[in-house]
Amino acid sequence: MTVDGKTVTKASFSVDMTTDQSDQSRRDNQFNGRIMDTASFPTATFTLTQPIDMGSIPAAGLVRTFRATGNLTLHGVTKTVSFTLTGRFSGSIAQIAGSIPITFADWGIPNPSFGPVTTQDHGVIEFAINFSHA
Repeated sequence: MTVDGKTVTKASFSVDMTTDQSDQSRRDNQFNGRIMDTASFPTATFTLTQPIDMGSIPAAGLVRTFRATGNLTLHGVTKTVSFTLTGRFSGSIAQIAGSIPITFADWGIPNPSFGPVTTQDHGVIEFAINFSHA
């Protein structure tokens, strides 16, 4: 993340999708294979495409809410997304958290329903990231 004065001008993060785990190995096998095909699409990325104007420099410990817009690449498909995130700044650490709703078909992700298990056609990517001063 790059901050210029009161504006976040650049930000990005990547996730190694092959490390995602649940409490059931059969579920993990379905996620990594048929659903997300992590052998072909091992990484998901987000890159901010519009600056975030913070309005003022946040006070230490204060939680603020912002709107972010950028490119999300998931399952080999890149789309522009906008979502709300929260930030808390303390010293040289910025703690950022948010969630990005997705509809599986929009990303070419097969519906996770399988056999007797049925699911919705959508999900949420949730994240919590700590950025430290370089």
